[in-house]
Amino acid sequence: MNPPLLEVITPAASAAARRLTTAAKVQVALRLGTVDTALIESIIDSVSGECVRFANLARSASGTVPTFGQEVLRATWLGTDMDRSSILILPWRAPVTAVGSVVEDGTSLALNTDFRLLGSGMLERMAADFPVCWSTGKIVVSFTAGWSLPTDVPAELEGQVIEQVKMKYLATDRDPALRSENTPDVWSGSYAVAGGDSIGESGLLKSLEAALSPFKAWAV
Repeated sequence: MNPPLLEVITPAASAAARRLTTAAKVQVALRLGTVDTALIESIIDSVSGECVRFANLARSASGTVPTFGQEVLRATWLGTDMDRSSILILPWRAPVTAVGSVVEDGTSLALNTDFRLLGSGMLERMAADFPVCWSTGKIVVSFTAGWSLPTDVPAELEGQVIEQVKMKYLATDRDPALRSENTPDVWSGSYAVAGGDSIGESGLLKSLEAALSPFKAWAV
């Protein structure tokens, strides 16, 4: 089945609405005196984008930047001559928090009567409480996905985002791969590299990859 067309109806309001944490929280975690807030915010933007890429969030047809921030979206499946199953899978945005409307072949459907929302953005077509196949006609779904950022991001995920931002911020005045130093005879150091014990192949901390795993689309 061809993937649906994805459109952003109400985008995240600003760059701040796409950030997975705040500069203030990073500053507290750094335990330093004066810090560069603008630099920290730029790093948060970068890390938030890296998290989006790791999670394989769907890009809209117009190419707007995917985000974990809350947006109202519309997915459109065009009519087909191929049979559909009882399950439609929404373009991957996480988490899906609400389904506003579903119109199947020109008819509006009712949530929990004609269809229900399952985990992982799946919509199951129903009739008399039993799964049935979706129509081969055009289907249009309006839905809301993402968190109201940064307040609603899960604490575990935000904590690991802060650790990633801290690492990048502290690396701005030294070798970014240097993890620890020892000076006695005369110098030695350990390095964090992608695919190592602390950094995943994505370049993110493995602990951040683990925190993102529940929100990742594994099938690309």
